[in-house]
Amino acid sequence: MDIVYLTLMTVLTSAFAAILGQGGGLLLMGILAGFVPAPALIAVHAVVQASSNGSRAFLAQRDIKWPLILPVAVGIVIGAGLVLPFISIVNWQWMQAVIALYILWLTWGQRLNLPKIFNINSKPGLPFIKLGFLQGSLGMALGATGPLGNALLLSKGLNKESIVASNAVIMLLSHLIKILFFSLMGVQLLNHALLLLFLCIAATAGSFVGTYLRKKFPEEIFFPIFKGLLTLLAIRMFLLAFY
Repeated sequence: MDIVYLTLMTVLTSAFAAILGQGGGLLLMGILAGFVPAPALIAVHAVVQASSNGSRAFLAQRDIKWPLILPVAVGIVIGAGLVLPFISIVNWQWMQAVIALYILWLTWGQRLNLPKIFNINSKPGLPFIKLGFLQGSLGMALGATGPLGNALLLSKGLNKESIVASNAVIMLLSHLIKILFFSLMGVQLLNHALLLLFLCIAATAGSFVGTYLRKKFPEEIFFPIFKGLLTLLAIRMFLLAFY
């Protein structure tokens, strides 16, 4: 019965993420935590989310902003590589508060008239290298970091399809790096092969459903919900840093 329940939840969370571009990974992480042993949790989650984000990116490939992807990819590899030796000895929980504040700044801070040093548009490409670094390093410890990319892409003024498609590629790269590095650390994903097979199929199915429904969303409805969800996810992340 567990595998049936997890399969259904994966379809729903993947569809949710495909509609709004975020949230599904965090929901699924919380669900999997009750069924998958802690040492393998982030790696198993990464495999399922790679299927979810990969299928979502494939379905929206025409809207991907490829020039933004390369600097993110570079940052992901650097960030994951640097944090790997310390992943088991550092308490990363407090970093959730920092990331939460960063997401809130990217979502709402652009309304403030701050000095040029705080302007994320001052050096094209650099914010995306930084994003990749955070995705690569923090993703190894925190698992679901999708709101980071969405907040930055939102601040760049992309339309809803480009935000969802581009962040799907960013998260796919992040999850693939995590799978590689956790495998090198000795996590035996083959021990969960049957579960992963069902959940990857479910994640792909959810992407198809969610992508179809997202195209029915007009942007004037999508963006208020999108920003509201980003804010709620950031607040949740901030609170978890202290509990």
